[in-house]
Amino acid sequence: MKQPKISISTITYYKKEDIRILNACLSNWFTDPKTLHFTSPNMTYPFNLKKWISISYKEKNNKTIIIKIDNWIVGHLSIKYEEDQKSAHLFHLIIDSDHLRKGLAKKLIDFAEGIIKKDKINKITLNVVRKNIVALKLYESIGYTDKGKNRFGSIKMEKLLIN
Repeated sequence: MKQPKISISTITYYKKEDIRILNACLSNWFTDPKTLHFTSPNMTYPFNLKKWISISYKEKNNKTIIIKIDNWIVGHLSIKYEEDQKSAHLFHLIIDSDHLRKGLAKKLIDFAEGIIKKDKINKITLNVVRKNIVALKLYESIGYTDKGKNRFGSIKMEKLLIN
């Protein structure tokens, strides 16, 4: 049996063709309100791309990474650079439900951490919904530590990178 080809690349919310592709993927992934809430607690169901972009992608200090299997997008993760440029924040990690528990989320995070290191930033933050136990265990297993709760009740996590 042929091994699937996994690739990781960047995509943007600022190009029409990329937006069209992202809308198709995200609309398919967010057919379940729980999945949308775990990925973006401040979004309401049903998923709306214009609202998604207006809440999280109106500023240009973001990078979005996708992971593909045999040229099909199966995952998404975004990086927001904080204004002081001393930290980066990971958000909107989503893996297609047909491809969960295959290490793809970890691959996306590793790739994002590589980008962040190249940008000479050594602190990464992220938030995880308390009930998202799978994500919480993943983040803890790769070095993220609990730093309390944010204003929405999600767990704030942090990892320091060694450059």
